[in-house]
Amino acid sequence: MIRRLGVVGAIASIVVTTACSQQPTATPATSTTRTSSSTSRATTPTSSTTPASRDLTRALGRVVAGHPGADVAVAWAPVGTKGRVQVVGDAQPLVAWSTIKVPLSLAVVRAGHGASMSGDIELALTASDNEAASRLWADLGSGPEASRAVEEQLHRGRDRRTGVPAEVTVPGYSPFGQAVWRLTDQARFTATLPCLAGSTRVTEAMGRVVDGQRWGLGGVDGARYKGGWGSTPDGYVVRQLGIVPGTKGETAVALQVRAGTHEEGTTIADELVRALRQERAQLPVGSCG
Repeated sequence: MIRRLGVVGAIASIVVTTACSQQPTATPATSTTRTSSSTSRATTPTSSTTPASRDLTRALGRVVAGHPGADVAVAWAPVGTKGRVQVVGDAQPLVAWSTIKVPLSLAVVRAGHGASMSGDIELALTASDNEAASRLWADLGSGPEASRAVEEQLHRGRDRRTGVPAEVTVPGYSPFGQAVWRLTDQARFTATLPCLAGSTRVTEAMGRVVDGQRWGLGGVDGARYKGGWGSTPDGYVVRQLGIVPGTKGETAVALQVRAGTHEEGTTIADELVRALRQERAQLPVGSCG
């Protein structure tokens, strides 16, 4: 059963924090799986507004309020290492699914295997290929070694909270895809990603997503992004992280939807991005300077 959001009026609450898909390896993303109990625990963030982005938060809040039967949230931060993360919606801690393929690919590059594993990096990031991602994971060594390598990249991206399972926790699903990646942590990592050594191979591939996976941030010209999706006992989860270009810098955006189906989730993601595009001038931008 999908938990309903508590939305006051037409606008979702705005969270400002200074803290922060993988598909199944052997079964299609539409098959049902379990999530760990930690994925259903809600956080209790503080609320505030940012006057400079008031129209943006209102526009996104209207989208959230328009789907009371779904858990919907979007977060953003300027690219760089010091910008704060802003959130609209109910940012429940959810399973990462294939969005974790971004730090996984970066871990392989940092291990010195970017050239030899370039084909699998391309497949994992542009087509969300699960077999390619599994080969990337195996390239990093044993389960614990691979887990530590991916977590190291998360730490480099200012996310020191997310843990990556070393072994399979849900039969039929990869261990890394079942990591619980909080939206704020994901946005913070994404904001730092372009500034990390070795990230160019990863972010360039994120700009070549295949047809059929270009929902949400795929509607923004020049965006580099990665999606993830899968079924959980509490609903179907759709997630996406990406880097949106601006006139004087870039913005990291992360979104998540827990709804009834994949189609419903991607439709809501499209609505969020349309609202974001309409008020795009209010997105805070930054660079790696």
